[in-house]
Amino acid sequence: MVGIIVGGLAGGAGTLAAHVVPHVLAVAIVFGLSIVLTGAIHVDGFLDTCDAVFARVPPQRRLEILKDPRHGTFAISYFAVATALWLAALFALPIAGLEQNCALAAGSARFAAVLGALDRRPSPFILGLDAVLLAVLSVSISPWAWIVIVAIVVFALLQCTVLRRALSRLTGDAYGCTIVCSEIAALVALVFLPRP
Repeated sequence: MVGIIVGGLAGGAGTLAAHVVPHVLAVAIVFGLSIVLTGAIHVDGFLDTCDAVFARVPPQRRLEILKDPRHGTFAISYFAVATALWLAALFALPIAGLEQNCALAAGSARFAAVLGALDRRPSPFILGLDAVLLAVLSVSISPWAWIVIVAIVVFALLQCTVLRRALSRLTGDAYGCTIVCSEIAALVALVFLPRP
C-alpha cells in the first residue's frame, strides 16, 4: 500500500506541475519525488547491491561490501543506466493518468518484492488488500494493465532468486534493489500497454 501512495503522490505532483512547467520538468519532479518520498532507502539498496553482486568475490565478501557506506563503480554505472530508463519511461507515459501509472508501477514493485522476500512477508490481509488495490488501479488504466502486475511479480521473484544465490541470503539492500528494478520495469511495460 505504501508503494501505491508514494507512486500516486509523485505522479500526481507531476500531473499538477505539467500545467505550469514544461513536460520534461514535470517528469523530473516525478522522478525526484519517487526517490525523496522514500528517503532514498531503495535507491541506496540498489547502489549497495550493485557494488556487491557485480564484484567477482565469494558470497561472504559480497555481504561485507553491502555494509560499506561508500559507493563504487558498479553502483554509479548501473544507477546511470537505471536513471536513463526510469526517466525515459516517465517521459513516454501520458501526463493524463500519470498518477495512476506511477501508483501501479510503485505499488506492484513493492508488492512483488514483498512476495519475493520469503522471510519478510506481511499478513495475508495486507497482501490481499494490496492485490485488490492494484487490481482496481489496473482497471482504471487499461483492460490489459493486470498483465504488467503479473509480469512484475514474476520479474521480482526471479530477481530475488538470483540475489539470494549471489548473496547467500536476501538482505534489506537486495529488497530495495528489487523494488527499484521492478518499478522501472513496470514503468517501461506501461509505456507499451495498449490504451483504450
